[in-house]
Amino acid sequence: MTPQVRSRINLAERGYLVATVEGRKKFPDKNKGACRACNSQPCIEIRVDLWNCFDLIAEHPQKQERIYVQVTDSTSHSKRRNKILASFEAKLVLLAGAKIMVQSWKKNDSNRFVVREEMITLKDFKQALAYPSTVAAMQEIRRKAKSPDLPEGSTLNFG
Repeated sequence: MTPQVRSRINLAERGYLVATVEGRKKFPDKNKGACRACNSQPCIEIRVDLWNCFDLIAEHPQKQERIYVQVTDSTSHSKRRNKILASFEAKLVLLAGAKIMVQSWKKNDSNRFVVREEMITLKDFKQALAYPSTVAAMQEIRRKAKSPDLPEGSTLNFG
């Protein structure tokens, strides 16, 4: 059983409606040739988290609570926490009133899986003063990151 399945079960048992929000992308495998019979190209499939941060979303109707969850094993807990703290979208999720949790799974001495949960809050983003507080500000930062850094008044020649 994967850590994500364990988390889905754990949250559902606590009254949450849980959905997987990570997607899958397929790319042609350039290291393999096309099939001789049908000429189809083998593909590589990768998982992509929602906003590169979240695997699950959990809604608790009675508590009126929404939690975005990053699931991992215990050895990667701090890496996943840092990934969230590097995300503009994660800060915006917290500003929208949702919660963020990192759930990691580890076998204990009795050979049973136990969960470690860490809630990420806006206080954790205090070091990230330049992080945007609106979607428009985030989009502007991303737009500027894609455009070349040209001197004032210069233009690109597309001719």
